[in-house]
Amino acid sequence: MNLLVLMILGIGYMFGFTKLQQRFFAKFSSPTKNQAVLIVFVSSLLMAGINLYHVADLTNQAFTFFISNNQLSSAITYAVGYFAGMWVFSLIFFRLSYLVVGMLTHENEDVELTKNNVELAWTHAIIIIVLAFVIAPALINIAAGFIPYPKFPSV
Repeated sequence: MNLLVLMILGIGYMFGFTKLQQRFFAKFSSPTKNQAVLIVFVSSLLMAGINLYHVADLTNQAFTFFISNNQLSSAITYAVGYFAGMWVFSLIFFRLSYLVVGMLTHENEDVELTKNNVELAWTHAIIIIVLAFVIAPALINIAAGFIPYPKFPSV
């Protein structure tokens, strides 16, 4: 059951994120996406995948804990909550990455992506991927604190 829940939530997570990103990048895609837009688009999906990997691990642990305590509703609630929270975080994280790139390059990224500025696209891609590797595990450690594991007395 755990695998089925993770599969359904993971597919929904990536499908929803991809569709939203396609709509966002459509404004740069007249008539087709150029190389710079594709670089940032693919890197945003990779960032979401990194976040998905980390949240799936935590969700697996929470699901196993709740199922072992015969709390199916809590298991599903935590699973959906963690995936939804990470999906929203991924979306906000991507949008905020525009601010970071804007501060580093002092260029209008929308215009530069439309002009196929591949250098700027790679800069943005590397920033969001590296930050995802750094921030996602820390965020997961915070989220793990919400699982009501039993407290053992200290000796």
